[in-house]
Amino acid sequence: MHEGDGDRMTSVIEKRGVVRTDSARTIQRQEAQRSAEIAWTEMGHGVWVAKRGSDFAGLIEELWGAGYRVTDRTGAIVGEFATLQSARRRIE
Repeated sequence: MHEGDGDRMTSVIEKRGVVRTDSARTIQRQEAQRSAEIAWTEMGHGVWVAKRGSDFAGLIEELWGAGYRVTDRTGAIVGEFATLQSARRRIE
């Protein structure tokens, strides 16, 4: 090891430590968002919107006589369910 190499090694370790800390914070924030309670709003007859905090979490549409269709936060249809309760569980 050359003189001054220790300083460079310390610098690399410090940088890696910051990355790990930032990653841990990101994971903690994501876990907090996932665990935040879903708030439901009936937007009209047969349409419910789910929000987690201020973020859109999904949508449920009643398929008159044929169940309920669930759309996730990205707009993708994730399934059709026989009951409103089972549809809500898919988002929660």
